[in-house]
Amino acid sequence: MAFWQLTRLRVIYPVLFVLTLFIDGTLMSGLGGILTHFPWHVLPTLTLGWAFLGVQFDVDNELPLWFYVTLVGILFDMYYTGIFGTYTCAFLVAVAVMKQLHRVLDERLLSGLFLYLAGLVVYLFISYLAGFIIGLANISLLTFLMYEVLPTVFLNVGLAAVVYYPIWSFFQFLR
Repeated sequence: MAFWQLTRLRVIYPVLFVLTLFIDGTLMSGLGGILTHFPWHVLPTLTLGWAFLGVQFDVDNELPLWFYVTLVGILFDMYYTGIFGTYTCAFLVAVAVMKQLHRVLDERLLSGLFLYLAGLVVYLFISYLAGFIIGLANISLLTFLMYEVLPTVFLNVGLAAVVYYPIWSFFQFLR
């Protein structure tokens, strides 16, 4: 086997992980008027989705997933909020929850979507809790659930359902 065949996943996964970070920002910038139209606030979380795909398709057997999740969390904090630790912690805890659930669940589509749903809800609640503690989130929990969590879950889980099998075959090709 050639060297480039051994390093495909090791190179492509982290590059796409960082790229999804910037695609998240581009989507919010370009579609901000649509995604944040009152009263809804929909967050595209492609970065967390890529981490989910790494957990679902066992990338951590071949590369240091925790290192990349921490690095992307730090970059996310620097790029979006400027408050160190909020999204780093949210990414790490969401991936930890997904990894724990992945031990019980298999690689089927519905199991994967439930896995992503659990990680996404944990990620959103940690970011809400951090914002509430430092005084940035001044909405009630019910409003947060209704107008941010629900539409965000619909968008991201729907997108994950559409791209699940193409990305699964992409991961098979990279291995």
